[in-house]
Amino acid sequence: MTGDVMEVLDYCHFPAENILQVWLSIYEKLGPDDKVTFSRACAEWHEWVARKRTDILFPQVAVFLLGRIPISSLKQCRTVCRSWAQKIDSLHQYYPSAGSLFDIGTEYAEVGSDEDIEFKTEFGSADEIRRFMTEMSRHPGNPLPGRFISLEWNDVEHENALGLREIDRLRIEYWTAVTVLLSNFGNYIQSAFFEFGEHDDQLPVEIVGHFLNCLLNLPNLQRLIFYSLETGLEVEVEEYLRLNPLPRLHLEEVEICNVDNCFVEAFLNSCLVPANVKFVWLCPPTVPQVVYSFVNLESLIIRSSVFTMEDLDRFRSLPQVPPLRALTLNFPSDMNALEVFTALEPFSDTLTSLNVISKLNPVDGINGIKINLPNLEEVTLHSYRGTFDLFVPLTSLKILRIYKPYIRRRRRKRLVAQIREFERRLNESNIWERMPALQEIRAGLFDNMKLYER
Repeated sequence: MTGDVMEVLDYCHFPAENILQVWLSIYEKLGPDDKVTFSRACAEWHEWVARKRTDILFPQVAVFLLGRIPISSLKQCRTVCRSWAQKIDSLHQYYPSAGSLFDIGTEYAEVGSDEDIEFKTEFGSADEIRRFMTEMSRHPGNPLPGRFISLEWNDVEHENALGLREIDRLRIEYWTAVTVLLSNFGNYIQSAFFEFGEHDDQLPVEIVGHFLNCLLNLPNLQRLIFYSLETGLEVEVEEYLRLNPLPRLHLEEVEICNVDNCFVEAFLNSCLVPANVKFVWLCPPTVPQVVYSFVNLESLIIRSSVFTMEDLDRFRSLPQVPPLRALTLNFPSDMNALEVFTALEPFSDTLTSLNVISKLNPVDGINGIKINLPNLEEVTLHSYRGTFDLFVPLTSLKILRIYKPYIRRRRRKRLVAQIREFERRLNESNIWERMPALQEIRAGLFDNMKLYER
């Protein structure tokens, strides 16, 4: 081979040692989405951009990260670089729940809360689910940032114009699509919200079957909320569940409202591992017996007016008293305020928040009483018109809410007079001097709460 030929070949040869530099130059000119595609093209290219990993990683996991870190860290995230700040700012367009947390502008966002942000993926129609399945058909990992999914059929704008048979058909179509969705991606989900209809809707029993199939495809679920699963066909539902048992789940948090009683009982007894349960929110006709087996229960909310002092006594007499931190009670009748507070003393080591929905009657002559709830920091009473002496023994109390410290009056003059009387009693109680830890009192009717601060 002549020297001229070799020279031509050398000229045409693309030097291997320059490939890295050339492709990295091309990489710099790509947009964020194309950079991700570049990284996934092959293992070698993925390693080439290892030093630039923050450029491509953050756009893909931004929502997941922000769903897991405290809001107080968001401002720090925005200072990393301009692309991070732009990505965070863009989130409020897609997640309305995050919009109020940011003061989007040319300056860095202001952070207004120390609570965690939760980002959920919502599906309201079968078409939305089908489009999502098509778009994610080649997705290599978790396509549900935040691992929180919200499922509520709201596809029909003029639902009243449709017949019941057509509505049921569309609902079943939607929940069939949900079942397919979860069969593909359910293992990524840790929190799920199900809304099956409006309260008092009479749903077909087939919906129960679809919900059971959904649960079968959620092996890593930790929190479950489901509302309005009402068929009115208790016998048929019981028979269906007898033939198709509910799966055992590893849930820590459960919230259930407006669901057939037989399904609630079956769910609580079949799906839950008692030692795992930490949070329970229910509206039952009676307190379910299985609740007493939740030995690690930290928060119990019973919204319906079925809780009795006997139920409370049963908790107190358990061999292992659950470490309740938050408790919401709704008694079927008016209760003696002092009796309620003293009955909670078995939870004195852990209880920090108390909410009593039913009316508490005032007790005279309670000055100097002792209530052993040294860690109680927040109390909400929905109807109490007694003396402030009741709260003095609560040495750690920081926030006190009283929603009905006086009777609603149509005539403004009478209402104003009651407010002034309440404030007079508040001032005469010397509550701020007697309770050094107390930071604020909110009192008033539900639509007109007034803040009193130290």
